[in-house]
Amino acid sequence: MLGTPTDVPAAIATRLANGLFLSVPIFLGGVLNTTAVAAIAALRHATAPFIGWLIFEVVLGIVRLGVLLHGRQRVAAGGTPPRALAAWLSCVWAGSVGFGTFICIASSDWVLATIACLSAAAMVCGMCLRNFGTPRLAAVMVVAALLPCAAAGLLTSEPIMPVISVQLPVFMLTILSASFGLHRMMVSWMTAIGELERSRSLNETILQSSPDHTLILDQDHNIAFCKRPGKDAHDGDSLIGRNWLTLLPPEDRESALAALAKASSGKPVNLMTCHSTSSNEKRWFDNVINRTSDTSGRLIVVSRDITHQKKSEEQAIWMAQHDALTGLPNRALLQDRLDSLLATAGQSDSAAMIIVDVDNFKTINDSLGHDAGDALLCEIASRLAAALPEGDLVARTGGDEFALLVAARSNADVERIAERIYEGLRGPIMHAGRLLECGASMGASFIPRDGRDRSEIMKAADIALYAAKAGGRAQLRIFERAMMIEVERHQTMITSARLALQRSAIVPHYQPKVCLRTSRIVGFEALLRWHDRDGQLRGPDALEAAFDDPVLGTLLSDRMLEGVLDDVRIWTTAGIDFGHVAINVTSTDFRREDFVETICARLAERDLLPSCIQIEVTENVFLGQGADEVKHVLQQLSGMGIRIALDDFGTGYASLSHLNQFPVDLLKIDRSFIQQIGSSVDADAISSTVVNLGRCLGLEVIAEGVETPAQEALLRAMGCDTGQGFLYSRALPAAKVPAAISQLYDTQLERRRA
Repeated sequence: MLGTPTDVPAAIATRLANGLFLSVPIFLGGVLNTTAVAAIAALRHATAPFIGWLIFEVVLGIVRLGVLLHGRQRVAAGGTPPRALAAWLSCVWAGSVGFGTFICIASSDWVLATIACLSAAAMVCGMCLRNFGTPRLAAVMVVAALLPCAAAGLLTSEPIMPVISVQLPVFMLTILSASFGLHRMMVSWMTAIGELERSRSLNETILQSSPDHTLILDQDHNIAFCKRPGKDAHDGDSLIGRNWLTLLPPEDRESALAALAKASSGKPVNLMTCHSTSSNEKRWFDNVINRTSDTSGRLIVVSRDITHQKKSEEQAIWMAQHDALTGLPNRALLQDRLDSLLATAGQSDSAAMIIVDVDNFKTINDSLGHDAGDALLCEIASRLAAALPEGDLVARTGGDEFALLVAARSNADVERIAERIYEGLRGPIMHAGRLLECGASMGASFIPRDGRDRSEIMKAADIALYAAKAGGRAQLRIFERAMMIEVERHQTMITSARLALQRSAIVPHYQPKVCLRTSRIVGFEALLRWHDRDGQLRGPDALEAAFDDPVLGTLLSDRMLEGVLDDVRIWTTAGIDFGHVAINVTSTDFRREDFVETICARLAERDLLPSCIQIEVTENVFLGQGADEVKHVLQQLSGMGIRIALDDFGTGYASLSHLNQFPVDLLKIDRSFIQQIGSSVDADAISSTVVNLGRCLGLEVIAEGVETPAQEALLRAMGCDTGQGFLYSRALPAAKVPAAISQLYDTQLERRRA
């Protein structure tokens, strides 16, 4: 009975069923009306049926009223009221109405019957109105109330009364149809109200949860609705009624007005605005403006505070353009500024680029740690910035290199700036109680003299810096065209070395070393030769720069070592008495951790004795960084049986103590002295002194660059052990060595006889 013929949500069904406990006036009206009719009937006919009916109505009315009040309390408390009991009591009451009407009609008291029928009709209307939420219950109650009336009409003796029996079913159908129609209408209304409430609640939740400002503007752009984050949408707002354009900065109003006009035409618009707070803090907002979906012509503005995002973007841009360690602009910002200078540069120089490279920075990092290196870079960055006037740019381009863009029109301007920088760098730099040495080399180029694009300007400054470092460091060099030629020559050497290695064009040649007493070949010096693309044989001078390159220098040494040992194995297998082969070793080779192991492995692979080779080093190797490592390597080689020769003796800065500290077996007098021997007293004295020094120290002395018999005779007279030079032979390919060994002795004897 409490169900509905329409499928409705559970919440609405509950509300409809709880309608039994609503409409108190209708309930009281029905109870009082039927009680009054029963009382009139009992007064007119004091019989048991009428008196019993009156008593039943009074008792039933009291019980129903108690159930009604109890149910209302349960509903108010959110509980479940006694719906089934209330429904059954309602049906009993409807049956009581029908019973009373039946006995009134059956009494033939037509006044009482008229009153009872009118009362029953009124009760039926009340039943339908009060129970529209439960139309099935209303139908049961109507049938219970009117069906006895129809039966009474058929049983009375009055001829006209059966008409009631016909009219009442029609009345029941009509009123029930109206009741069910009212029910459907109310269910639709309640459903719509529920959907509207849910939509309102959802919108309220969205507005409360949204971090955005939501405004609705009328056609004059005045604020009709305002919801700000953290405030209830129903709260009053001081912005209501204000024109939205007046809230914007003056510089944004024109673009905002255009955006409003575009949004009014139905096109969504994005507009970014910037506002200043009372504390002068800037707040950025991204505004989305759109027309509302109704026909009011109003606009909705959703504004999101993007200040944090804007600051993050600015921070990201700053980080992308600045060095994280020093805070200086980085290469990207430097390039942008350089491009701007080039774009506005006239014909005459107006600015210069200076590249500053910290001297010996790797040594500080390796010896004191990266913390010390970082502290040094930060202090240098600070001093560079302090040395330049406002408007000039100091950037860190990476590692230990900085770049400066300064206003300068002449070399003198650049030199004055460099002097200020050097003056600033002369002050001591302390880190963790230790003094850090701060030196720098600088290279400068002019804008636009040295290039019309960024790469040319930076390349010119780099070339000048290279020249400064090559010239002794801690100095400024300004770019000149001649520097470019030197760099290109350097690059040509590097390229040639790479190509020669790729084409396996590196081949050792051998220059004999002749004993000045016996005129016999006692050994050879291996000299690098290579074939260029045209097949011409070239000397090592064309590859000079490659020997200082850590990678290429190592590859060239390996290729020479492999070639020499392959030739030595062939000679040894053939039984040729070649003596030994001297191999030149550079400082790059000594920086290799596996240098000694490599030589040992190569000798073992070919089953050769270590005594078949010698190692030649120059004095500069002793004086370079890592002298202790060089000494350790030479001691290992000497311990293997490999003799060590000190090449170009007398031209460097080695002291006599080095001959005692390092395992040296041979001294080679440089060719520059031998060329002047016999014509220069100094050259004769130096050569004689070196020979005597070698004899005193038990070292073999070799004279390089012997070209004439007179030079040979003087060296023999001084007591020099060995000679080497064009007088005996130029460097020979390996295939000609066996013949040279047998022929050179005869040639020397014939020359001496002549």
